[in-house]
Amino acid sequence: MLVSDAQRESRTVYLGGSVGQLMSAVVWLASATVGTLAGPTAGFWALALGGVAIFPVTQTALRLAGRRVSLSPGNPFRGLAMQVAFTVPLAFFAHGVSLLFPSTIFIPGW
Repeated sequence: MLVSDAQRESRTVYLGGSVGQLMSAVVWLASATVGTLAGPTAGFWALALGGVAIFPVTQTALRLAGRRVSLSPGNPFRGLAMQVAFTVPLAFFAHGVSLLFPSTIFIPGW
């Protein structure tokens, strides 16, 4: 399979990533709301639990829309989602550290 064909299939199956991005935006908005109303710790847990739900909720939304939810077996990008998903726990770790030690985070120029 050519890379251009694999990319086209990925864009078609996942609707250009729009459904996943929408689910991610809902999780971040919910986390910000919970964090504002109930405190940073609750906001972190809303983000952590919601982040775990992004992929299955995206799959469900695609199924409800009558779409395929996976790439063809010959597509070289088939394992890409799993590879990206392995980075999510690292991001949660970084968010948790910044929640526990907010005064230690220093970004020059801010």
